[in-house]
Amino acid sequence: MSAGGGSVTPKPSQGPTASACPEDLLAHGVAAVRQAAAFALNPGEELRIEAKAHRNDLVTQVDRGVEERIVGHLEATGVPVHGEEAHRVEDFETYRGRAWVLDPIDGTLNYVATHRDWAISLALVDDGVPTVAVLADPVADRLYTAIRGRGAWVQPLLVGSAGADDAAPRALGRVEDLPLSEGMLIAHFQLTQDAGIGRAIEASRGMRCYGAAALEMAEVAAGGAVVYAQPRLQPWDVAAGALLCAETGAVLTRMDGAPFDVRRAGSLLVGTPTAHFEALGHLRAVGD
Repeated sequence: MSAGGGSVTPKPSQGPTASACPEDLLAHGVAAVRQAAAFALNPGEELRIEAKAHRNDLVTQVDRGVEERIVGHLEATGVPVHGEEAHRVEDFETYRGRAWVLDPIDGTLNYVATHRDWAISLALVDDGVPTVAVLADPVADRLYTAIRGRGAWVQPLLVGSAGADDAAPRALGRVEDLPLSEGMLIAHFQLTQDAGIGRAIEASRGMRCYGAAALEMAEVAAGGAVVYAQPRLQPWDVAAGALLCAETGAVLTRMDGAPFDVRRAGSLLVGTPTAHFEALGHLRAVGD
């Protein structure tokens, strides 16, 4: 939904708990996402599906319901929300200050068609830098979290879904600095027509595409892939995943090597330091 179709938050809005510590803000985010994930897994009614920009750009009442639930929960933080469906921060590309960035259902087409490989992605961004991340993979019962400068963790999403030994957050270590030749590359299928990415795919162990940017970035952070490339993503697609990747030592840039700013839509190239360097080299070689 366009900014004109929902509520627009003026800039900046700092509420009574907006200066809370990252741990408190993370706790708010985790509680909000857990509540919304339970709803998304069992909305209690048939899906009502609409197309937005094109026939494969879908939205359902669950997307909107998840966003409303999370926004309502986060009101207590006093921090505005920049979401995909209805809530927008004015002039977000140049926004200074704190804002929650939310994709209520990342991978709506997957949610509708395959019922897996979809995520809830929430991040706190401060002057364009993600500082807190909450990323849920509800079908896999997996919750990723991160705090800038403190690290990233994974744990069960649903309370009571695992034994005591498994329920505590487990730290995600630094990504192993593997080259392209020793890992998988994740990319949008349209990039297979790009000569540079084609060379990178040939140099890798193979290509995969999940259809949910948040989960694809989490795959890099967790060591399941060495590179992820996407030609165009929105802030809500990448804000949480960007912090997970940064806290595990992955390198993030645009596909041309330019600096990456989560406030601005555009391409993304993220990977282990070595694989990112190699993939960027393939992309630049084609342009030379």
